[in-house]
Amino acid sequence: MKYDAIIVGGGPGGYSTAIRLGQLGKSVLMIEKEKIGGECLNYGCIPSKALIEMANNISYLKSLPGMRLSYNIDMTQWQGWKWTMINRLVSGIETLCRSYGVKIIMGNAKIVDKQHVQVGSETHQCDNLVIATGSSATKIDAFRDVYYNREILDLKIIPKEMVIIGGGYIGVELGTAFAKLGSQITLIEMLPSILSGMDPELIKPVERRMKEMGIRIIVSSKVANVEKRDSRFLVKMESGATINTDAVLVTVGRKANVEGFGLEKLNVELENGLIKTDKRKMTTEPNVYAVGDVSTGGPMLAHRAFYDGEVAAKNIAGKSASVDYYAMPMVVYSDPEIAFTGEKGTKATRYPLAANGRSQGMNSPTGFYSIYYNDDGTVTGAGIAAPHASELISEISLAVESGLNVEDIGLTIHPHPTISEGIEESAKIAYDKPLHFKPIS
Repeated sequence: MKYDAIIVGGGPGGYSTAIRLGQLGKSVLMIEKEKIGGECLNYGCIPSKALIEMANNISYLKSLPGMRLSYNIDMTQWQGWKWTMINRLVSGIETLCRSYGVKIIMGNAKIVDKQHVQVGSETHQCDNLVIATGSSATKIDAFRDVYYNREILDLKIIPKEMVIIGGGYIGVELGTAFAKLGSQITLIEMLPSILSGMDPELIKPVERRMKEMGIRIIVSSKVANVEKRDSRFLVKMESGATINTDAVLVTVGRKANVEGFGLEKLNVELENGLIKTDKRKMTTEPNVYAVGDVSTGGPMLAHRAFYDGEVAAKNIAGKSASVDYYAMPMVVYSDPEIAFTGEKGTKATRYPLAANGRSQGMNSPTGFYSIYYNDDGTVTGAGIAAPHASELISEISLAVESGLNVEDIGLTIHPHPTISEGIEESAKIAYDKPLHFKPIS
């Protein structure tokens, strides 16, 4: 059978492309070698946030005045629940794909040319080919028996001590979660700051909270070697210092999966290890597309992959569409959560989370809201450090995409008491005065 499109990879980029093409009436074959949902659903976004949610709930109750908490964590039982939850989601995506006529084959795809893909002994033909193979954790071969994101999320016992190598968002998120679950965490980052590349003002409340939790943060330092000694690890720094620990987690980045499926058979160009794509998500080979982590253009995020998939599907179906990552939200599930979108304008507001009644009632007053805007009041973006910042940032993305003014946000009635009303009050600083905070003139 000849398909309108064959998709190599069944993660967020792959299945979103498949579903959209099915909705547009196109015949689709999606090939996945491991599990539908890819890294995000099975080994990343979903299980990590489930772990973080458990850790946050425990920490929240422990932090409340007058609370005396006694609890026991059965990680084996929790892991069973986690995989049941994940498998339910995987099954739901498979059912949804098939409901739109998408054929799914589990197996290793081998590209023969841009119109033929082989799986086992069968060769399948297509008019369009979509590469959605995602990314995987960058591994350091010299470090033996260390954990990466997949292994750490399957732990049956919470380590008493753990060293995390890499202070990006994964290291910060998991380090914070395990600290709340009782681990003594040491976080090592080779650059001068954790969460490098993010607004230093957003990093400050996160770093402060991490230190309050007893997390040891070492920056501007490199790990020379990791040795397994019986049941313990010895982490050797280039400075000569050593750290003994029960477990080592490596979170030094991710790399695009561009090998092992015949990409070299195509006339596609790579750029910094990623498949180069244009705004239509088409590669340098006509009728060959790449979406999500494996492609150029945007950050390695599942919601970016969903977006890419929709754009690619529309173009394959003959509808004109192009990517615009201007208001692509970024979130770190730290404590507090931090989120930002758009870009900085010529001006910015700053409203303290401590002035928000709901955050005080949650005993989580550390953070702030900043709305970025230009001289004419047009909203260009925002940075938020607050509980549930991940749920708040989309309001600002909508404002940016719609060309709204700060006054449009300030005149929008937000419910009280909520964390979200801080956005309204922050916006009012730009043109008036907020109700619960007096800005310094």
